[in-house]
Amino acid sequence: MKNNLLFATIIFFTLCLSFSSCKKAETDDKFSEDIQNLVPDSLLQAIIDLGMPINEGKTPPSIENIYLASPFELIASNRAGDVVGNVFSDLKIEFTNQDNDKLTVTVNYVNGPEKGEGLGSFMSGSGNNFSVFVEQVSYISGYRADLVQIISGTKTSSGIKDLYYALFMINNYDNPGGVWIENGEGRIVYDSDGLSPIIESLTSFDKGNSENILNISSAMSIRK
Repeated sequence: MKNNLLFATIIFFTLCLSFSSCKKAETDDKFSEDIQNLVPDSLLQAIIDLGMPINEGKTPPSIENIYLASPFELIASNRAGDVVGNVFSDLKIEFTNQDNDKLTVTVNYVNGPEKGEGLGSFMSGSGNNFSVFVEQVSYISGYRADLVQIISGTKTSSGIKDLYYALFMINNYDNPGGVWIENGEGRIVYDSDGLSPIIESLTSFDKGNSENILNISSAMSIRK
């Protein structure tokens, strides 16, 4: 009887370990370790639940180029006071130095008065679908915050189809200065005409958007 009980116990723990290993392998197959370390599972799920497409996999398409997202429209937010449908300044974004072995890419962007240069980023995706996770550290009046930008879309010969952009707070370090939004808060914005075309430079001017200039509110931001 004791031998049977011992044998059953060994089988039980073997199955548990096997199941746990399978779940870990399944998770690892979706995203690189860098992405898993950057974005907590709970935050990633909250972003997905809010409506942000996240493309899984480790074989993203080549996206090196410069793109224009316009009109850049708010489609979801968990921030009080945000109004879905608001239009923000155009996003011009450049991807360079893509490395599909390391699943990394460098991001430069211009969004109204805001810009980012040489931002280290991590990639996921498969086929023509991709997501880019941008690690960002920002300061206001000396107060630090760790943020994540996520850009998702489908690469086409003429640009990026259905470009979505999310900006969320990972860690505001208890927000001692009261300048940041709360951890887990953020916005999701969409290129509402469905296509972000390739442009020549980050300083390119989009004449087609000039008639909408009065409707543009501001750059994306997660300051309080």
